[in-house]
Amino acid sequence: MKRMMLRLALLMLAALPLVALQAQTEPSSVTIHVVQRGENLFRIAQAYETTWQVLAQLNNLADPSSLEVGQRLLVPASGAEIVLPQTAHTVQPGESLASIGAFFGVSSAEIMTANALPNDTIYVGQLLQIPQASSATEVPAVAAAPAEAAPPAGVMHIVAAGETLFRIGQIYGVGVSAIAEQNSISDPQLIYPGQRLLIPGVQPPQLASGLPAPLTAFDVTPVVLPEGTTGRFHFALSAPVGFSGSFLGQTLNFIDDGAGGVQALIGVPVGTAPGIYPADITLTDSAGGLNAVSANVQVVSGGYRTSADIQVTGDSSVLLDPAVEETELATLRGFMSTFSAERYFNGAFGLPAAATITSAFGETRTYNSGQITRVHTGTDFGGAPGTPILAPASGRVVFSGSLAIRGQATIIDHGWGVYTGYWHQSQQYVAAGEFVQTGQVIGAIGATGRVSGPHLHWELWVNGVPVDPMQWTVQPFSP
Repeated sequence: MKRMMLRLALLMLAALPLVALQAQTEPSSVTIHVVQRGENLFRIAQAYETTWQVLAQLNNLADPSSLEVGQRLLVPASGAEIVLPQTAHTVQPGESLASIGAFFGVSSAEIMTANALPNDTIYVGQLLQIPQASSATEVPAVAAAPAEAAPPAGVMHIVAAGETLFRIGQIYGVGVSAIAEQNSISDPQLIYPGQRLLIPGVQPPQLASGLPAPLTAFDVTPVVLPEGTTGRFHFALSAPVGFSGSFLGQTLNFIDDGAGGVQALIGVPVGTAPGIYPADITLTDSAGGLNAVSANVQVVSGGYRTSADIQVTGDSSVLLDPAVEETELATLRGFMSTFSAERYFNGAFGLPAAATITSAFGETRTYNSGQITRVHTGTDFGGAPGTPILAPASGRVVFSGSLAIRGQATIIDHGWGVYTGYWHQSQQYVAAGEFVQTGQVIGAIGATGRVSGPHLHWELWVNGVPVDPMQWTVQPFSP
C-alpha cells in the first residue's frame, strides 16, 4: 500500500502543467490527511512538520486557500525530506514582484535573481521561475462551500517569422505537445508565419495580486497581443467605481459587462513594434478618491507577409494620389472613431461573403510597380460581380455612398466602438440609418474604386484602429 501511495504521488507530480516538481522520498514517507472543517493548509502543514507550499505543490492545488471538507491530501510523513525546485508562475494583470513573492513566501530580490531580471519590471504573461520558499505565510481557513474552478482559457497566437512551437510555448508557459494537440499539428516543426494557433490554458488562477479595492480581478485577453489584433481588458468589482485609462496612446472606453464588472476593447495598430507597453488605469470612487492600476502588456509581431505588386485599373492620378487617400482615410476615421455604449453584436462574427479569401489582413503591398506602398488593413474575398455581401453581425448603417479609392462603400456600427466596412461594391441595398440583422444582404461584390479586379474588401475597426476582422470570426468579444 505504501508503495502504491508513493507511485500515486509521483504520478500526480508528473501531471502538473506549470510546476516542475520532483519529490525525493522514501517509500514510507507519504500518508493521507482528510481535511476537517476549520482547517487550512498552513495548520495542516504545521501538524506534519512541513510547509503549506509543499502540500500545495504535492497535491497540485491551484488555489491553496480553497479546500473542501473531507478532501484527501497527500502529505509527507514527519521528518521526510521533500526537495522542491523552482515553481513556474505566469504573471497576471495587477501583480507585482512584491505581491508574487508574498504569496510564495520569497523576496522580490530572490525572484529577480532566479530570473536574471535587471530590475523589478515585469509584464502580463511573463513566465517567472519562483525559487524554493524559505518561509511560510498563513492562508485562509477552508470555506464551507468550495470555490468553483475557472474553466481553462485559451488565446490566439499568430506565428511570426522565425518562431518555433518551442519558443511560442516558452512565451505562454505551455508545452509544445499541448499546442500541437490543440491545433491538430502532426509535425511540430511544420508551422509557418501568419498561422493562427490556439494556445490552451494560458491563464492560470490569479495567485497573488496588488489590486486596490473594490477591484477583485483584472485580466487581459489575449495575454500576449499580436500587432493588428483586438484585445480586451476586463475588471471584476465588488462595488461600483469609475474608470479611465489609456493604452498605446488610445483612450480606453470602459463598458459595463452586465455582471458587476467593466471591460474595454483595444485595437493594436499594425506596425506597433514588439515590446512591453504600459496600460495605465485610474479608478475613481464615489468620494472622488483615486487609485492607479498599471500592467505591462507584451505586444508581439503579427507575422504579416509582403504580397506581390498590385496593378490597379482606372485613373492612377486619383487612385494613387496620397493626398486623396489621406482625405478619404480622415473621413473613415470620423465614422469609425465614435464610441457607442450600446452593443448590437453577440458572439463571434460571421463571414461577409460566401467566397474565397484572396488577400489577408496585414500584408504590405505595392501598387503599379512600387509607386506607393501600403499595409492591407482588411481581408479580401474574391467573387463574381453581384455575389451577395452579408452583414456578419447586427448593427446600424452609418455610411452608404461612394468614395474615390474604396468605391461604393458601406459602414456598419456594431456598438462598443466596433465598426465594419465593405468596399468596392457593385450594388448597395442599405442606406445610412437602417438597422441590419446578422446575415442580411447589404450589397453585392464589385470592382469600384482602386481595384485590380472584382472583390470585397472587408475591414473591422476597434476603438478607431483597423484590426484583423478574421479574429472576430473565431473569438467572441461579447459577454
